[in-house]
Amino acid sequence: MEVFSHIDWLTLLVGMIIGIPITYFIGMLAILHAPRLVQFLDKRKLIKQTKTKKQALEVFNNIKSFREGRRDRYAIYIILASCAIICAIIASTLFLIISIQNGDQYPISIGYGIVVLFAVAAISAAVVFLSAIYETARQIDRFEDYKVEFEKRWGSID
Repeated sequence: MEVFSHIDWLTLLVGMIIGIPITYFIGMLAILHAPRLVQFLDKRKLIKQTKTKKQALEVFNNIKSFREGRRDRYAIYIILASCAIICAIIASTLFLIISIQNGDQYPISIGYGIVVLFAVAAISAAVVFLSAIYETARQIDRFEDYKVEFEKRWGSID
């Protein structure tokens, strides 16, 4: 019975007096508003799915126009490659600044840590741009397979 001697009975009593009605009230609100919340989440999911399908259809139409020669894919490649190069230059410059300014001091300060995060973000952006070039070229070269995959996921295009 020594365990019960350390309990603050007044705090426990006040907690129960306040907690039980509040818990009951929250339970009632949850029961009343659960259908609205479910409806909101379903509507949001449907909107997001429609938006995602619309974006995927835009990408498909771009790939189709590249394939048919109505749009120049090399202009897109040049833009993506230029963005990747700019990001790589930014990242290498930031790493160079860190290595010159910080020297051999480890661990690095928070200010330099933030610069490292920006450099890593720039490298990640460069990788994303380069993968976009690869993915676009792959989808153009394997257009029939891409069309089958697209129709399997999103339904018929026509």
